[in-house]
Amino acid sequence: GVWCDTYWLPEPDLIDLRDGATVNAGCVVQTHLFHDRVLSMDTVTIAEGGTLGPNSVVLPAARIGRSATVGPVSLVMRGESVPDRTRWMGNPVGPWVDEPAPRHTLDPDAD
Repeated sequence: GVWCDTYWLPEPDLIDLRDGATVNAGCVVQTHLFHDRVLSMDTVTIAEGGTLGPNSVVLPAARIGRSATVGPVSLVMRGESVPDRTRWMGNPVGPWVDEPAPRHTLDPDAD
């Protein structure tokens, strides 16, 4: 029941994709980083029903919660946890805030 539309899974044995998880096209599920010439590795978990939006990146030790969504072109930093049933986006991710719909009118003189 997992939808995985990317091939950027460097160490697949460190990736935990639970039932109903979605990893969209162009995503990078990164399980290793180099810092000062030292390699560190950790797991990445996308819980049941979690979604990683197109062209997003998730770094080691991160977790996307159950039925949580990370929007397109977003970055989940190392060790971050996206809470269950929430929506996040940005680089780095922050709460996804819906902008109010623009007010349209046919009367150009209306306020």
